[in-house]
Amino acid sequence: MNPNIRSNSLLAFMLWALGTTMSLFANAQGNPQMAEAMTCTEESQRLERLACFDEVFGTPFSVAVEDAIVGNQPERWRQAFAQEQRRRPGDGPLYRNTSELAGHLLTLSALGVKPPRPLLAVQCHNNITELTLMMPEAVKEERVTVDFGQGRQIWRVRDDGFVISGGRGLPAIRTVRNMAAGSEVTVASSSGVVDGLMFDLTGFRDTLKPLREACGW
Repeated sequence: MNPNIRSNSLLAFMLWALGTTMSLFANAQGNPQMAEAMTCTEESQRLERLACFDEVFGTPFSVAVEDAIVGNQPERWRQAFAQEQRRRPGDGPLYRNTSELAGHLLTLSALGVKPPRPLLAVQCHNNITELTLMMPEAVKEERVTVDFGQGRQIWRVRDDGFVISGGRGLPAIRTVRNMAAGSEVTVASSSGVVDGLMFDLTGFRDTLKPLREACGW
């Protein structure tokens, strides 16, 4: 990404954060919810801070999947977003076996984004592992660069723009294994709707186990 764009985005975020903090200070007195929100600003970790704000203000983690379906999304997309309807505050990655519909599916919603949120998804279907980002709205690019902190990769946009695929088989497995060693990840990307997405990987490794066993790795 252009350094100037990243710098401008960082400056805008810092100004927004400053304005939010000042607003919270101004409204905290006599407002229990605002007082609780003030404690969120004390969180040193970004993911915990975002999750704290979501909990205090009751930000829904998902919306009804029917409301999000406005195009020709594939079955695996529909299954992933339907799975997210089970999400409750404090939940980590979600897993279920959808059988022939989409195989074994692990999903994790991005933090700090208004629902419907982009999803990080790992799928084992027909004994093939695939790592994807499921987007609530179609992406126009045909390819985007994605970096999870392991080096830049080129991902293909599939399924009419609703799925960004990091590849199948060994390339996907390598990325997932590296990801499972961390506690959080922030995505850097050439796509504005992907760049900056944050995922809390707490519980990712354990939740992944049945999917790994199903795909034999």
